[in-house]
Amino acid sequence: MLLLPVAAVAEDELDALFGPPPTVASEQMPAGPAASETQVQNTSEPAPAASIQLAQPAPTAAPRQPRRQIEEIVVTAQKTEQSLSDVPVSVTALQGEFLKNNNVVNLTEASAYVPNVRVESTSPSSPQVFIRGFGTNTFNPSFEPSVGLVQDEIFYARGAYFTESMFDLERIEVLRGPQGTLFGKNTIAGVFNIVTRGAPEQGVEADLSYARNEWADDRLEAGVGARLSERWGVRLAALEDHRHGRLYNTTIDRYEDTLEQSAQRLRLDYQGDGRLDFGLVGQRSESQVHFWPRQLYELDDDTRSYLQNFDPQLEDNPHDFQTSFDYPGYMNKDSWSAAAHADLELGPMLNLAGLNTTVVLGVSKLHVDQYQDLDTSPADLLRLYGDTEDYQQYSAEWRFSGHGDAPWGQGLEFVAGLFAMQTDYHIVTGIEAGQDLASYALSNDGLQLLSGGAIAGIPFGGLGQLTGLLAPLLGPLVGGVIGQDRYEYDFDQRVQTYAAFAQLSWHLDAHWSITPGLRINREVKDIRAKGETQCRTKPLTQQCIVQLLVSGEDYQQFIEREEDNLSPKLSLMYRHDDDLSLFANWSRGYKSGGANAISFTDGELEYEPETATAWELGIKSHWLQRSLSLNATLYRMDFDDLQVLAFNSVFFDVTNAASAYSQGLELDAYWLTPYQPLNLAASVGWLDARYDRYVDAPAPVSDGVNAQQDLSGKTLAFAPRWAATLSPTLEYRLGQHEFTLGLNARYQAQQYTDTDLDPATRVPGHVLYSAHLRVAPPSQRWSVTLGAKNLSDKRVLNQAIDSALFPGTFLANQQPGRVVYGKFSLQW
Repeated sequence: MLLLPVAAVAEDELDALFGPPPTVASEQMPAGPAASETQVQNTSEPAPAASIQLAQPAPTAAPRQPRRQIEEIVVTAQKTEQSLSDVPVSVTALQGEFLKNNNVVNLTEASAYVPNVRVESTSPSSPQVFIRGFGTNTFNPSFEPSVGLVQDEIFYARGAYFTESMFDLERIEVLRGPQGTLFGKNTIAGVFNIVTRGAPEQGVEADLSYARNEWADDRLEAGVGARLSERWGVRLAALEDHRHGRLYNTTIDRYEDTLEQSAQRLRLDYQGDGRLDFGLVGQRSESQVHFWPRQLYELDDDTRSYLQNFDPQLEDNPHDFQTSFDYPGYMNKDSWSAAAHADLELGPMLNLAGLNTTVVLGVSKLHVDQYQDLDTSPADLLRLYGDTEDYQQYSAEWRFSGHGDAPWGQGLEFVAGLFAMQTDYHIVTGIEAGQDLASYALSNDGLQLLSGGAIAGIPFGGLGQLTGLLAPLLGPLVGGVIGQDRYEYDFDQRVQTYAAFAQLSWHLDAHWSITPGLRINREVKDIRAKGETQCRTKPLTQQCIVQLLVSGEDYQQFIEREEDNLSPKLSLMYRHDDDLSLFANWSRGYKSGGANAISFTDGELEYEPETATAWELGIKSHWLQRSLSLNATLYRMDFDDLQVLAFNSVFFDVTNAASAYSQGLELDAYWLTPYQPLNLAASVGWLDARYDRYVDAPAPVSDGVNAQQDLSGKTLAFAPRWAATLSPTLEYRLGQHEFTLGLNARYQAQQYTDTDLDPATRVPGHVLYSAHLRVAPPSQRWSVTLGAKNLSDKRVLNQAIDSALFPGTFLANQQPGRVVYGKFSLQW
């Protein structure tokens, strides 16, 4: 009986101390990362009669605060606008405001807030994207992604596009599990569906943000949009991102993880008379980086002794942001894209209450130049030269969507269409010998690799040690005699894809609906693959040094591949009310096969497509009078002919593992707590991803060069058993300003980062903490943020893989250490 007056006095005291909590319109309230499909809405509901009576004797009590509620946000995860609660798929959506407020600047950082998703982007041209433990190491450029990328309804078929567009975003939708029915091939593990910001509904809007950290990295984002007339709107956005780097190279005195990215996007929208809408989007991006940001790890005494002759500062601590290699590598990446989108409302037709048709056209071109030190050491041994990639794609989609009556039940909704795409890809690259390769050939590592011997019991120790001492003199002397020595690849591929798809949602009654879907896909690939050795001594020796080292041969092959695939799905959803939905679905997906673009021989050039079957059981719900949202999914995925990269002591071969599976749980939650200033967001992923059968997998090099092992029943790489985030946010008003304190704790269990599960590639479980404090006026016209990522400066590896040329040594890539930053934002 006394609790309510006490509570009222407590609220008065809080208001006197901090001022009343801010009342913020729903479109201004930042959405949480886990239940990021939500927005916040204040509703004034009358208190129960008993509460009113109890409060009447206290005339000085503070008025009842409006109850905060979570309302659904519209997503386009199924090619039509839907409330997230109506989508029978495991989906997480991250809002653009949340990304800005937390200074999330790339998909690697964004993926930390999505259960069972990992993005690793050491290389801007070949990021590794994993969902539920399945993904593709695109270090071999012939591999197509396992996770699809769709931006503004255009499907991009190369992994390099994942690093192009992280600016001026409306939201990121991450769909987990096979999405082949609506999105086609190469979405076997899931899809990133990115929606960029468009023109405002009225007037003019502009925004600008500038962030700078303690390492003098700076990032500038700006955008301006205007409604030019009742029907025409435009938005222009730009990004300038400059990273000065932290990984110091002691051999050539520079930082190896620098970045210079410049990108622009122009959108033009037309809103017709209620029947016709269309839009045009053009985007350009240009990036330059030093390459590549890796360091040697686990050096043995012989290797250390040999390499310290070239750089005495050489060391193998993978956590100190120090590397040592001799060639100043680089990567330049440029892309431009254009897309056109038109919607026409046809109205009632063909016994349908409403029918729409949509046409989406897209074109994009991508160019990559890179040169890198392949051995990542201070000795001049092997370089990956002239890695020149040219890619272009053209796509068209024509679809119809509508709704109407059903033979029985409460109606139906459908989407159906045709899709066509052509891609052309060309790469010229090669491995060339440095001037110290001759001395390396007589070192312990060189003799071991050339002989195929095991690590233990090498009989060449004395000779290798002597060669190491003479290496700085022997290399230039022999190198001058041998001259240029290289193995070159030339790879051309044209892919033509055609598909027809349809999905129907049949509402059986007020609660139950069933959604079948099917995609018929046909793909034709024309491939030319060529490998050739070049050296001055070839007419006499018939062998070049690089050719001998990699066991290469000259070849040229022309390959034609034709693949047909059916990608069906079936979903069942029970919608109890607006606050509770249950769903179950079954789906199949596939990733196409192809040919190895970087192969030393013409044997086993081709690899086969992989297929997946998935089951999901999920719940989407709101609780506590819509102040808590909770979405969870249980799933099982089974893969056949899983495509993997197997290290061959110098490079990576493409193979098909027999089979693998993944099962687990994904959970997103967002809670507007009874204490009004506090919001809580959380995500949890439990993952059990293993090989069913993989009897000829690559073994750790400690078992011998080119040794194999049986990984049946073993875990997949990049598949931590547990991952979770917790993100509390506190909001107060002090005087005339609003203060927001955001915290984030991210836990990731141990995982292996290389296919062979070598113990040296295991990353232990760890927790990373981040925080930010944001100050803004009630109008939100400007804001100042001070934040820190990785507060405890935890030193963690992204990945460790086998090193070329040094058996038993690894290449490590390190996650960023602590970064303190400031950010200023302005909007009007």
